Amino acid sequence: MHKCKRIIEGKTYNTETATRLAGWDVTEDEYPLTHGQHLYQNRFGAFFLYYYADDGPEGPEEGLTPYTPEQAQEWLQRYRSSDVDLFEALFGELPEAGTGESKFTLRLPDSLRDRLAIRAKKNGQSLNAWIIKCLERCSSDDATSKSRGKP
Repeated sequence: MHKCKRIIEGKTYNTETATRLAGWDVTEDEYPLTHGQHLYQNRFGAFFLYYYADDGPEGPEEGLTPYTPEQAQEWLQRYRSSDVDLFEALFGELPEAGTGESKFTLRLPDSLRDRLAIRAKKNGQSLNAWIIKCLERCSSDDATSKSRGKP
């Protein structure tokens, strides 16, 4: 286990109290060099990268760098792209390749949300699936023509 604690911009980052998410250590056979990187997340959700290199008589160099969620995502995609379960547990499910999806927040009155949920349940669909069906119907060529007064 790596032990490193630093104060960065008035906040502490500590490998002993955070959760190690992923990482790697390498020992080079040709040179007396050991180095590695490990991604951590603290109990408040902040990400940071612990890194070190030990290249001989001067001793190890180590440090911590705070990471934004976007930087943590990039790091995981680069070094742990095979760990899809970890990625999705942290950042949500990703769409499959080839599917064009957008995600946005929609604010609507609770009463409308409740009515839509009842209709969705009656049709055996999730609320999301029902809303998509309604939007597809409203945006069809036929519905668009009728709303413009065209036959």
